[in-house]
Amino acid sequence: MVGVLRGGEFDRNDEHILQFSSVQLLFLVLSAAWTLARPAGPVFLYTMFAADVAGASVLSVLTGGTSSLLVFLYFPVIAAGAYLLGRPGANVGAGLSAFGVVAVALLSGRGGADPLLAYWESGSRVLSLIVVGLLSGQLAESLAVAGRELLVQRVASETVLERVRAGVLIVDLEDHIVELNPNGRLLLGNVEGKRLTEVFSGAVHHRAWEEEMGDRRLICSQAVLPDQGRVVVVEDVTELWEMRERVQRDERLVAVGQLAAGLAHEIRNPLASLSAVLQMLQEDRPSRQLELALGESERLNRLVEDFLAAARRPTLRRVPLQLDELVTDIVESFRQDPRFTGRVVVRVDTEAVAAWVDPDRMRQVVWNLLTNAAQASLSGGEVRVSVGHAGPGAGITIADDGVGISAAELPRIFDPFFTRRAGGTGIGLALVDQIVRAHGGSVEVASLPGEGTRFTIQLPSASP
Repeated sequence: MVGVLRGGEFDRNDEHILQFSSVQLLFLVLSAAWTLARPAGPVFLYTMFAADVAGASVLSVLTGGTSSLLVFLYFPVIAAGAYLLGRPGANVGAGLSAFGVVAVALLSGRGGADPLLAYWESGSRVLSLIVVGLLSGQLAESLAVAGRELLVQRVASETVLERVRAGVLIVDLEDHIVELNPNGRLLLGNVEGKRLTEVFSGAVHHRAWEEEMGDRRLICSQAVLPDQGRVVVVEDVTELWEMRERVQRDERLVAVGQLAAGLAHEIRNPLASLSAVLQMLQEDRPSRQLELALGESERLNRLVEDFLAAARRPTLRRVPLQLDELVTDIVESFRQDPRFTGRVVVRVDTEAVAAWVDPDRMRQVVWNLLTNAAQASLSGGEVRVSVGHAGPGAGITIADDGVGISAAELPRIFDPFFTRRAGGTGIGLALVDQIVRAHGGSVEVASLPGEGTRFTIQLPSASP
C-alpha cells in the first residue's frame, strides 16, 4: 500500500498498512455511530476527534508524510465536528487536523526534497483543512438555523391544524387521503388510505360541494397543492343549517301572521254574525244541518285563532312546577276525549321532575302532540308518554306505533301549513316548536315509516 500511495510497488508491509487504514476507517464509523446512539458531552467528543486525528497522522507518516493520499482521513473528523457540535466542532476539528498535518511534516521529513516544495505542500494541506473547517462550520450553522425555523413552522402548523374547527385532509395525486387533522378524524372517522370518492358522494372534483352524512351537513372546499395533490377543508355547518331552517320557519310564521291579521277583521265580524244567526235558528227550529253548520263556524273561528297564535311570539308566564303532575293531568283529560276513547290506549310513565314553564302553553304543546300521536295510530294502537330528567333539564317523550313519517318529510314537519293528514292545517306542530323554543328548550323527532314516531321535548329544569 505504501508503494501504491508513494507510486511504488505493493509489498507485504503495504498490506499491513492497508489493514491499519481499514481499521482506522472502521474506528471512525463506529465512533460516529456510538456517539449518535449515546449522546456525549463536548469534552468526550473533542477527545474522540483528537484520537481520530492521531490515527490519521500515524497512517500519513507511514505512507509518505504530507504527500500521502490518506490525508483524506482528516476530513471525516471535520465533518463529524460540524455535525455533532456545529461551527465550534468544525473549527476544533480543522485546528486538530492542521496540527496533525504539521506534526506529520515534522516527523516524516523529506530527505533531499526541496524545502520550499515541502513547505508549500504542507501549507496547502493546512489551508485546505482550514477552508473545509470554515465551510463546514458555516454549513452546519445554516442547517441548524433552517432546522429551527422549520421546527417552529411545523409546530405552528400542527397547532393551527389541531385547533381549527374544520377538518383538513391532505390528498395525494392518486386521490388517496394520506393525512388529516384531529377534527377531520372526528368528523369523518379513520379514513386515512381511502380514496376521496369512497368518503364523499358529492362532486369531489369541484372547488366546493355539500355533503349530507347522517344528520350532519358538511361544506367541503379544496385547493390544489402543486405536484403534491390537494388539500380538502371540511366544515360542519349543521348548527348553521338548523339555524337557517329556524329563521326561515319564523319568516313563514310572520307571513302567516300578516295574512291572518289582514283576514281576521274580514272574517271574524261576518263569522260572528253568521254564528249568531245559526244559533237563533237552531233554537227556533233545531236540526242536524244547523248543528253541523254551527260546528263548522266554530272550527273556522278556531282556525283563525290558530293562525294568529302561530304568528305571534308566545307570551309566557312561567312558574316552577312539577312537570310530571302537569302531564298526568293533561293525559287524564285527553283520555276523556270522545274521538279517541276506546280507540287508542295512552300509557304514562313519570318520575318527579320540576320545570320552569308556562302551564297553559305547555298544556297546549302536550295536547297537540297527543292528538297527532292518536290520529297517526291505527285503531287499538298505543301512545306512550314519559316524563323525567333529561341531562341537566327535564324531558317529555310522546311516542306512538302509528304510520310513521318518511325521511323526506321529517325535516318539514314543523313548517307552517305542512300536514300529512286530510283536513289538517299544518299549524299544530309549528306552534309546538315555537312554544318550546320560547321556553329555551328543544324538540327532537325520530320516526320510521310503519313503525311509529317519537317526539322528545327538553326543557330547563327548576326547583318548585
